Amino acid sequence: MSLRAEADLIKAVALTLQHAITTSEQFQGSNPALRKFADREIKKNRSRLLKLGKRVPENIPPVRQLAIAPDNEQSYVRAMLRNHARLLELIEHGSGLPLSADIKRTMEALSSNANAERTFLYTMEKS
Repeated sequence: MSLRAEADLIKAVALTLQHAITTSEQFQGSNPALRKFADREIKKNRSRLLKLGKRVPENIPPVRQLAIAPDNEQSYVRAMLRNHARLLELIEHGSGLPLSADIKRTMEALSSNANAERTFLYTMEKS
């Protein structure tokens, strides 16, 4: 995907957030820490999508089905690590675009949050 404008970045980030929501919704693990993480991911990312959706004229379609559903805790952790890496990559690439002040702040907050969540996910991957 080539990011040429703020709207392109918003759409790409929104799709990545949608993927995180769908992955977390399909997660069926029993680890309490991961369940709590998944529930927070769903809630936070829905809120972020609403905010981002106001900035682009067309609807951002939901991800209804994953190519590979997380069938255990390790696959969920790996899927979320990939998701967060993609999100950070998009934000980093998009930082070279001319962005409005509120989108720039939103991307900085998303980046900070994704880095913190990756630390948690790496810890869970090793356990």
